[in-house]
Amino acid sequence: MSNEIFRASGVDPNDGAKIVYVWCRDNNQDSYTLIGSGYVVGAQAGLPPGIRPGQFCVVFILPPGHSADTIVITDDTNGKEFLPNVSVIPCSTSAVFQPGVGAISDGAAADASTARLA
Repeated sequence: MSNEIFRASGVDPNDGAKIVYVWCRDNNQDSYTLIGSGYVVGAQAGLPPGIRPGQFCVVFILPPGHSADTIVITDDTNGKEFLPNVSVIPCSTSAVFQPGVGAISDGAAADASTARLA
């Protein structure tokens, strides 16, 4: 199993969309495997500043042997209509929770006191 954790985020332009699906293209072919899903922010009143209707963010484990280029996002269950302008980026290489300290990452700093995640 891969230990690479990625994040897909963007804004679904389709009115009424409720769920987005994360798909991985199999061996650069036209077949896709569903690897994750997430909810879309609704159009209700009173959203916090900076949050837009249709916004989403899904965290997933990248399948072994694949790259971010093989990931596509849809809001349809058949995985055929890809959403535009989606960012697929890696998350921290690893994070560990330590009581009294919180979550720390080994990615940027060796000292746990400076490696705290917000």
